[in-house]
Amino acid sequence: MNKLLKIIGTVFFIGGLLWAIFSAIYGDGWIPALASILSGFLAGIVFLALAEILDRTDENRYYLEVLLERTEQPEPPVSRPAAPAKRKTKTALESLKDHKFNAND
Repeated sequence: MNKLLKIIGTVFFIGGLLWAIFSAIYGDGWIPALASILSGFLAGIVFLALAEILDRTDENRYYLEVLLERTEQPEPPVSRPAAPAKRKTKTALESLKDHKFNAND
């Protein structure tokens, strides 16, 4: 696709120039000749720019594939050892069950 767009752009460049020379020599005048040079130049630029954009995107895609191959796959998370069983102890709050707080506390 890129080569086709480059060929089309080159054809527009050369075709616009040849058409301008042909029209200037065989009687259309210089204004239509300049218009054909300009239109061929602009059309050629558009096709060549599009071909260059596609080249760059293909190159970027290739580099991204290479980077993807180089990255390591994430390791599965390591399971933690089970927490030790809690001993049954009385908490310190049980001793405060019936405690009344005073203003000084």
